[in-house]
Amino acid sequence: MRSKPSSPGRMKPSYYSGSTSASKTSPFNKKIPVKRSFKFRVRHFLNLLGLLLIVAAIIFCTLLKTAPKVIVSDTSYHSKADYEAAAKVALKALRNHTKITLDRGGITNSLQKQFPELDSVRIEVPIISQIPTIRLSVAAPTFNFASGNNLFVVGSNGVVAAKSAQLSSSAKLPTLIDQSGFEAAPGKQVLGTNSIDFINTLIAQIKYAKVDIGSLTLPAAPQELDLRAAGSSYFVKFDLNGDALLQAGQYLAAKHKFDAEGKGPGQYLDVRIPGKIFYK
Repeated sequence: MRSKPSSPGRMKPSYYSGSTSASKTSPFNKKIPVKRSFKFRVRHFLNLLGLLLIVAAIIFCTLLKTAPKVIVSDTSYHSKADYEAAAKVALKALRNHTKITLDRGGITNSLQKQFPELDSVRIEVPIISQIPTIRLSVAAPTFNFASGNNLFVVGSNGVVAAKSAQLSSSAKLPTLIDQSGFEAAPGKQVLGTNSIDFINTLIAQIKYAKVDIGSLTLPAAPQELDLRAAGSSYFVKFDLNGDALLQAGQYLAAKHKFDAEGKGPGQYLDVRIPGKIFYK
């Protein structure tokens, strides 16, 4: 029997399959390696080096040295070297080695505790330099304060700075005798700054009139200040809340009149009320 020829409409399609080995060796599938030039490598190295230098500079600028620059307004109590040594010790704590973690409050408290005469402590941190600047404002010695059996030096801020025996120049200061029972000690506030200004103004006016001060006393009465001129038989009552210039003027005018008449109060002269004078 003869086999029937297949119908042209039923012919099976044939496919061409490329060789896999040929595709692997095709020049279109090969990756050409990129060769980096020497200049590119140098540029990349320099960029990396620049970045490292910037990071190092930032770290360098945040560090602080423990030897600060100290500026002191007054060296009546201690030498500048004493303040510098204390500042170095305060900066030795690890947290104070960088500008970010610097403990300004701790340094201030430490210095003011060691030196009660310090009125203020200002710490300045530079942007680039590693050396901080510490400015110390010292309250200048104003007068001696006799409390109990002790004699202290009070600064212009009204704070007890030290015992008078520790300050060689204390003998030149006027003495304020306390009769209020206040227990004075270094670091304690004796009077407010307004009262200190009143006393300083009064002393200046009395000295300008060439009157020697025998004593200054804080009695038990609040806001009262008693002054006795050297060789005088009476003392003068002043009001610390009043006008120092006005009260000093009233006292000096009355004193001039009493001296001219050759007589005066037997006990006290009261100039605390403006425009009026009382005496006994």
